[in-house]
Amino acid sequence: MERKRRAKWMKIAGIVLIAAAFAGCEATAGSGKQAAGKTTSAAAASETPAGAGPGPAVPAARLDAAVRGQVAEALAQALAEHYVYEDLGLKMAEAIRTRLKEGAYDGTDSPIEFADALQADLREISRDGHLGVRYEPMADAPDPGGPGPKSPAPGPVPRVAEPAFPEPRVTPGPAVPLPNDAGPMAPGRIEPAPNTSVPLAPEPGEPAPKAPLVPAPRTAGPDAAMLPDVRILDGNIGYMAVNAMPPSETAMQAIAAAFALLDRTDALILDLRGNTGGSPAIVGLIEGYLSEGPSYTTNTVHWRNDDRPERLRTADVGERAYGSQKPVYVLTTQTTFSAAEQLSYDLQAFKRATIVGETTGGGSHTSNIGPVPLGHGFVANIPTGYLVNAVTGTNWEGTGVKPDVAVPAEEALAEAWSLAARTLADGAPDPVARAWLELFAEAKLSGEPDLEFAALEGEYVPVQGGGPGMPAAIREEDGELRIRMRAGSGVRDAALAHAGGNRYTLEGYPSGFSCVFVRQRDGIRLLVSDAGRLTVLGK
Repeated sequence: MERKRRAKWMKIAGIVLIAAAFAGCEATAGSGKQAAGKTTSAAAASETPAGAGPGPAVPAARLDAAVRGQVAEALAQALAEHYVYEDLGLKMAEAIRTRLKEGAYDGTDSPIEFADALQADLREISRDGHLGVRYEPMADAPDPGGPGPKSPAPGPVPRVAEPAFPEPRVTPGPAVPLPNDAGPMAPGRIEPAPNTSVPLAPEPGEPAPKAPLVPAPRTAGPDAAMLPDVRILDGNIGYMAVNAMPPSETAMQAIAAAFALLDRTDALILDLRGNTGGSPAIVGLIEGYLSEGPSYTTNTVHWRNDDRPERLRTADVGERAYGSQKPVYVLTTQTTFSAAEQLSYDLQAFKRATIVGETTGGGSHTSNIGPVPLGHGFVANIPTGYLVNAVTGTNWEGTGVKPDVAVPAEEALAEAWSLAARTLADGAPDPVARAWLELFAEAKLSGEPDLEFAALEGEYVPVQGGGPGMPAAIREEDGELRIRMRAGSGVRDAALAHAGGNRYTLEGYPSGFSCVFVRQRDGIRLLVSDAGRLTVLGK
């Protein structure tokens, strides 16, 4: 017999709705970036006419002393003029010039190795995870209308996002006075002391941008990977995996669609374990959904090359907000970085969410000049600003966001799921739901099962206080566990597919049908989730 065949339409209810968010992605992604004033020459260079394939590969150049000297000097100048902290920028510039003069890069004729060497030398001083040098040969691709390859002159280009360079190990920047208008994200927040000494930029003359309405279903586009999994977990707990935060209109629509799907859930798990950063606008949008009332400031960005700090604010989503009362859990890992850390840090600082998992990467710097071309195909990412949170008066630079509940990243979902069930059980008005959630919070939800098939076999009947339900029979057959019970006008007989710990889903059924086994002193309890109906059976 075919074994462990997964039904292709599992989670289809959530995924169809999310797919709706990516309408006309190829067109709107570009228009969204232009509307925000965020395009890059690299992005423009990658655009090709409809139907055209990628151009020919550009062979790696071999470097000579003259090229190495020009690139190193361009990097030193950019650091001295733009790096977020002037003293460190000057120190790094001097170090690069000294290393070049000492012949540290002599014999390095590979452009990739040269870029790596420059970056390593910079991070010996700054330990800045956003600071980096890379080789992008397509930056010097031939101009179709010109005679041959050209190297762009060193200098800034428009900003698009926060490129995430790993290995974040940075020293925190200085704290500055707090902004005056940090608004409520949730009850119990820390109120910052008023201070008028900070020259903040004027408030916008118009309300914060509204979140987009959910569009009609169409084909998903390239941004679909940013939200690979949006569904409702057992116990009516929402789950949203946010793997990226691209600065596009389709990304905003995807977030709107996800929250529309999860609006009626009782708690929410945001999974940022695969997220290395992106657009602060997406951060503000998600924070807007998790807030109530008008838009407010969460952070202030202080730029080296601009005397006026810039406010980062929550979006105004109006009545479509998920609200500030339902429990929220954020999953993190060591690779959670940059804008994903901002979301985690803000929600923790405003006491809006519980962070579960591992300490994040530790990169809060940002840039308003975008990638800086150094010539000959080399590009540098140079942070020019640092953030100050409205509650803490500092940021997560170099320290990362420390979890409230520290567990290995692979156990974070199960831990948050259990925490959410326990919290919901404490306030559940329905005694059946309360009993189910209390038992679910005790269940093993990840890893290998610790209850053997032999212990699970037998007849299960509804227990007192466990709600109305039909008896069920559990048996082992051909090495797999099966369940048989009345369902509607017939009988359901299905294999149980292991889903982590002592939790099983019904093979051939979508999400929302599951069985969880929990050992109690007086026997085994079977928690059945049947299309949202919760029942406790026992034997």
